[in-house]
Amino acid sequence: MRWVIDGYNVMFAGRTDGAEEADFETRREDVLARCRRLKDPVAVFFDAAKAPPGIANGPEGRGKLEVVYVRTGSADDAIVEWIRTAGRPEEVRVVTNDRELAGRVKALRAKVCGVEEFVRRIDPERLEGIEKPKISNEEARRWAAEFGVDPDARI
Repeated sequence: MRWVIDGYNVMFAGRTDGAEEADFETRREDVLARCRRLKDPVAVFFDAAKAPPGIANGPEGRGKLEVVYVRTGSADDAIVEWIRTAGRPEEVRVVTNDRELAGRVKALRAKVCGVEEFVRRIDPERLEGIEKPKISNEEARRWAAEFGVDPDARI
């Protein structure tokens, strides 16, 4: 299997820690570092029409990780073209929550993986806070009292 990733779609998935305000390059490097951990080949596409100077124009990297900064057109179009020319689209899994892109790649026989599913694979802790908010024991006791629940009961 080969992964093709809609980079900006994954960068801020599950972030509730103010990361939206963080430096784009830091977020991008975080995603790339986590993708390097995958055993399968990975191609990550970023829209880069307004990218800062110094970022490569074309594909970057070799081996298992390929990073593509798309300066003209869209990353979505570049992903579709990559699948068309890569061969064996049934072995490609595209990571995106973009419905339009998902439909386009499915029409080429590629598979689609939702961003949350992918993030669970590369960084399971990132989404944990969304599913299970952390509160202090004191706050839990206040809520238990509010709802008339025994704070020492095991649920």
